[in-house]
Amino acid sequence: MLQVPDWKLRLRGEVLEREALPALAPAWDDLCARAIEDNVYYSPRYARALIDNIERTPSLRFAAVWQGPKLIALLPFTRSKIALPFFGTAARAWQTDYTFGCTPLLERAYSAEAAAGLIDLLSTINEGEWIIPTVNAQGAACRAMIEALEKDDRPWQISNAFQRATLEPGDSFDGHMRTYLSSKRRRELARNRRRLEEIGKVAYESHRAGDGLTRAVEAFLKIEASGWKGQRGTALACLPETRQFALDAFIGGAADSICRADVLTLNGTSIAVSLTAFAGGTGFTVKCTYDEAYQAYSAGLLLEVEVIRSFLTERWARRLDAATAGAHVIDRLWPGRTEVADLMFTLAPRHAPLRLSALARAVHANRAAKTAVKALVARVTAD
Repeated sequence: MLQVPDWKLRLRGEVLEREALPALAPAWDDLCARAIEDNVYYSPRYARALIDNIERTPSLRFAAVWQGPKLIALLPFTRSKIALPFFGTAARAWQTDYTFGCTPLLERAYSAEAAAGLIDLLSTINEGEWIIPTVNAQGAACRAMIEALEKDDRPWQISNAFQRATLEPGDSFDGHMRTYLSSKRRRELARNRRRLEEIGKVAYESHRAGDGLTRAVEAFLKIEASGWKGQRGTALACLPETRQFALDAFIGGAADSICRADVLTLNGTSIAVSLTAFAGGTGFTVKCTYDEAYQAYSAGLLLEVEVIRSFLTERWARRLDAATAGAHVIDRLWPGRTEVADLMFTLAPRHAPLRLSALARAVHANRAAKTAVKALVARVTAD
């Protein structure tokens, strides 16, 4: 465990191995409640579910900054796979296939000090280049990090930006639908609902705990595995470890679950399920699926309409984050937008602008190579 005291600010930084996480949990939970920006992917329940079942990266560690007994900053990190000519390998915030946001956890009341302490700690870990992927570029945590970097004249850059949909309480449900969905589309959804009701009883329900939540998560796993993700082998139920991750993350201890499940049923059988995971006042709609046998009835969109109705009526979260990696069908229904991007910076004492430029070029080349491989795979599969 590496410890870095900061006598001026009375901060203490340390690097923790994953074995220290059980003891860290109470302070970690407390920081999540006090964070200037919510991030469910770095919350104890969600992160521990990944670490216990999926994450095998040996370099995973946690940069923690303390003010006395209080944890005020936390960032999980690993070594990057991107090597820079002459400059070594960059470090990066921890990201997995199930992590759609890497925003550091910073204490709300001391965000400037927390960000500065975290930057100081990161410089002792890797006095070189860093990548923090998929942060809210205009969010409070990212701004605090950038201000700390600029205060020490450390160069930074925003890269790979895209828009992610958000939804906040505001208009009534009817007003929302009239504003953001054309009359033609509203009529189509109403017609599909009537067609579905001709088959049987259509109902909507939601669950936050207990047997209802357990049944809903199990239904989600079953439906997802029955569709195209199951055929590709990417559904959560396809592997024992990803299935257990889902159970641990979304059900956990049931009584203290971080998940809400919204379900559309037909004759009592689930045909569409949406899972929302919470951190602070933000709900992250991390997973949704629908039975493809009811694709012609727009089962997924019919459920989304019910989720919007419930959210705008009951206001069960301060804000919803779509948790997408780019454009998504939800964009037409959720009017809010947040810019998501990678924050890159260098902590090198010499040749910093040159090194940051080299990092940007390497990241761009790596992304282009991945895009080319995906295109090639798609063509081969199509043939």
